[in-house]
Amino acid sequence: MASFERPKSADGVPLDLLPVIRNSGVLSDKLLGEIRTKVLQGDYPLDSVDLAERLVRDKIITSYQAKRFLNNRSHGLIVGRYIILDRIGSGSMGRVYKAHHVMMDRVVALKIIAPEIASNERVVARFQREMKLVGRLDHPNVVRAFDADQIQRVLYIVMEYVPGQSLGERLKKGPIPVAEMIEYAAQASRGLAHAHEQGIVHRDIKPSNILLTREGRVKILDLGLGVLMEADSSATFATADGIAVGTVDYMSPEQACGRDVDGRSDVYGLGCAMYHLLTGKLPFPGSSPIERLGKRISGRHVPITEYLPDVAPPFVRVLDKMLAHKPHERFASAAELAQALENLIRPRPQSLGAANPSPAAAAPPAKPAAADSKTSGEAKGTPAAPQVVTVRPTYPAWFAPLAGFAEQSPRSALASVVLTLALTFVAGILLGLMF
Repeated sequence: MASFERPKSADGVPLDLLPVIRNSGVLSDKLLGEIRTKVLQGDYPLDSVDLAERLVRDKIITSYQAKRFLNNRSHGLIVGRYIILDRIGSGSMGRVYKAHHVMMDRVVALKIIAPEIASNERVVARFQREMKLVGRLDHPNVVRAFDADQIQRVLYIVMEYVPGQSLGERLKKGPIPVAEMIEYAAQASRGLAHAHEQGIVHRDIKPSNILLTREGRVKILDLGLGVLMEADSSATFATADGIAVGTVDYMSPEQACGRDVDGRSDVYGLGCAMYHLLTGKLPFPGSSPIERLGKRISGRHVPITEYLPDVAPPFVRVLDKMLAHKPHERFASAAELAQALENLIRPRPQSLGAANPSPAAAAPPAKPAAADSKTSGEAKGTPAAPQVVTVRPTYPAWFAPLAGFAEQSPRSALASVVLTLALTFVAGILLGLMF
């Protein structure tokens, strides 16, 4: 949370801070009464700036809230069931805030969709349909959505709050090493595969939409929100250049041409994001969004080996397949891509025997028991013939002599059995005649 910043000028600062706080609705009447009592008793300062600083220090309000109060802005800190605590960031589709669900005592990330987008009835209808699909998502590599609603003209979605940074912010520290990037991309692919199984195509994969947690786990952001731009016919490259810049450098050729897209479009977007995060360069460079868009539609990306000449060929083949111009030339699914990336980190064994050698295969060949020095010298380095081990079955004590006789003289044993059966048969006939 940001630290408290004292205003540079006292101009505009309210003389009494408590009415402004009351109008915001972020504190209960009981807590406000306790604060006023402390002010009257001299436990809290009377000056508005000093009071705001003290309330921040005591964690009664946040620095973000204090800044708004000192600017006489009490509205907008309550959205439905959520109290805004801090501003996390902003993008082409809206602003993201850290918020608190009071009843559930849960800290969440709340994204308020930009008013110019939310005012479009077609966008709102598409948003409501898409949120029903987003609610099904439950995967460790996806930022989960808890809630979505529209209050008057405010359209918002509530997601799990995940401390960390986006890969776009990570790039500011320098390009990401190849091995590290492969691991991140494999996780992102698993998250996308789960979304695709639920019928959701992201449509806006880029470094700022890939979150890296403090534990090193990757989570995909803004699933389900790409349809908002698609449904907003007024959001064109000519009229919304800021929106286009955030999208053009990662979108697939078929999406750029306005054609229907599927999961392979997200595979392409992830490939563009990987390229940028690895090199700090765009796969389709140009001085303007339109120029970069033209290269994407008509040409091939700059080979990554121009920036990373020592990168392993297997990885180059995977990346080139992700960035194939035609969808059918890419990986068929995000799950297939994830497997290919994971194989780069943990290659599959060539055979089951190589992966799990048996004790006999792992043991060194036995040396022949009877061999002179000459034979030993010739046989040096040559595996010995396998030893045959005879395992005798266990018989009852009374049957063991018969079994031993059968093993040593099988023909005699068979003749004895036949003779015994014949004598038994003849004896039976004679007994029958006698009686």
